Amino acid sequence: LNRLVSQVISSLTASLRFDGALNVDVTEFQTNLVPYPRIHFMLSSYAPVISAEKAFHEQLSVAEITNSAFEPASMMAKCDPRHG
Repeated sequence: LNRLVSQVISSLTASLRFDGALNVDVTEFQTNLVPYPRIHFMLSSYAPVISAEKAFHEQLSVAEITNSAFEPASMMAKCDPRHG
């Protein structure tokens, strides 16, 4: 569980720690999301959550990973984004 949380936090803060074209901070995320009231609050998800042994044997498509990221079970908070 600690590894999962640390990977999510590391990914969320990568743009704050490294330079690059996609370098943004949390306030920019909030500013860009304000026009869309339904996405006013940021929610992180992590997908796919599979063991290291399975990671080398399963080939997932981009569509499968994207769909998995929006599943309520993949959210890092107990929330169903489909219901607002």
